[in-house]
Amino acid sequence: MKNPKLNLLAPYIGTWNTEGKIVNGTEIIGTDVYEWLDGEFFLSHKVDISLNNKKIKLLEIIYYDDLEDVFRSQSFDNNGNISISTIKIIDDIILIFSDDERFQGRFKSNSIEGSWEKHDGENWLPWMDIKLARKV
Repeated sequence: MKNPKLNLLAPYIGTWNTEGKIVNGTEIIGTDVYEWLDGEFFLSHKVDISLNNKKIKLLEIIYYDDLEDVFRSQSFDNNGNISISTIKIIDDIILIFSDDERFQGRFKSNSIEGSWEKHDGENWLPWMDIKLARKV
């Protein structure tokens, strides 16, 4: 049976223009695409961005963990990296966290804005600010 909390992911469906800046000044530009896999139990998130002249492509699968009452995700990028994260959605607030990265942002009707931090082994440090704007 499909958990009704999966409906919290519905506003993300679509194509988004992505822009941002890493703390070292590097600009981020690209596209994020969110779409349901058949059955709407899993959300596919495809990232296609450029950092200077470096292309980053990533596939993330998001699902609901009934036992822990949170969303989970696994992502795979074109550099061979795999990341496992936990996601909480509370009203318009989005929290994403893993062992060494975390994100706090806000969802608005046509945009998602927030900041990422990285853990350096001792402290959480600002890493990047990001904004996604829904393509119309």
